[in-house]
Amino acid sequence: MNSAMEGPNAAGSLTGVRALIVEDEFLLALMLEEELNAAGCIIAHTAGDLAKARAAAHRADFDVALLDINLAGELVYPFADELAQAGIPFVFMSGYGISNFPERFLDSPRVAKPYEVSALIREIFRSLGKTMGGS
Repeated sequence: MNSAMEGPNAAGSLTGVRALIVEDEFLLALMLEEELNAAGCIIAHTAGDLAKARAAAHRADFDVALLDINLAGELVYPFADELAQAGIPFVFMSGYGISNFPERFLDSPRVAKPYEVSALIREIFRSLGKTMGGS
């Protein structure tokens, strides 16, 4: 699933990073795609529910997954477990507070919704084990 990525440049862009977006709100997903594209990220696939996310994970080549926690009432945690088992980095995007996170994900990269693009990019870097401005 992971591709060879060019990596971030000195400006902290996401050039060459391929992302799978899992977001059930169409307009939020579209906005996220635009913001990530502007940062140099390649959108490998966008999925609005767990079934589509799982299907995309099997056929799409991506470096990081961006996961909305609540997908029309279905929680994304089982898919996050699958990604973790496969060694694929992910970032949670949620309006929920930390008290709602399962203990196994308390240290996982996450951004609060509504998110700031800079915070999301920072957490993507963190999930990839990189720092802004370099490896």
